[in-house]
Amino acid sequence: MTDREKIIDKIKKCLALSASSNEHEAAAALRQARKLMEAHNISDAEMLAAGATEHRQRAAAQHTPSRWETHLATCIGDAFGCRTIFGAGWFYEPGSWVFIGCGAAPEIAGYAFQVLHRQCKRARETYIKTNLKRCKTATKTRRADLFCEGWVITVVGKIEAFAGTEVQDEAIAAYVSSKYPALSDLNARNRNDGRSLRDNEVGDLIAGRLKGRDAELNRGVGGEQQRQIGG
Repeated sequence: MTDREKIIDKIKKCLALSASSNEHEAAAALRQARKLMEAHNISDAEMLAAGATEHRQRAAAQHTPSRWETHLATCIGDAFGCRTIFGAGWFYEPGSWVFIGCGAAPEIAGYAFQVLHRQCKRARETYIKTNLKRCKTATKTRRADLFCEGWVITVVGKIEAFAGTEVQDEAIAAYVSSKYPALSDLNARNRNDGRSLRDNEVGDLIAGRLKGRDAELNRGVGGEQQRQIGG
């Protein structure tokens, strides 16, 4: 923790005490918080941003993630009250998904993405081996993407009820504005863009939706009882 972060932490504690039912204690704590903010040139916006944190998870792509992976990451972020950002990789390193939220939400969202992304990739590999093994490489990849899109559609339809997290928009917006001022829109890779799907390709999408029913996710990071979120 940097010296500035330590000061911000002290201010947070003072602001918490300012909510005390003891009028004199609350007033003293608020004065102390303001004094620290002025002495260290810490703005209200910076304090608001300090209420949010981020958690990163490895992405499959370096610069342009697939549409199904983007859908999975953003829907998980939304469900857990987080803002989701894609950070491009450097040199040979892959990019990462950044979940920004309050409390434990970013870590839980990151955990959910890691578990479900791994399950989707495993289902994808199995589907390729059993249903697409005679296809050319490009066709195999494109049709496997359709399978994954179907898988994600089924899974994200259940995540929101599973999450049950309150959104704290102001703190998240302040954090993003402070840490990512040059943020731009992400254009995910859609290998089937502009194509009219054939019957077998529609079948890939349906197969993914059906397989998504098998997805499972622990209720908490601490390893509580497993709960099926598909179906």
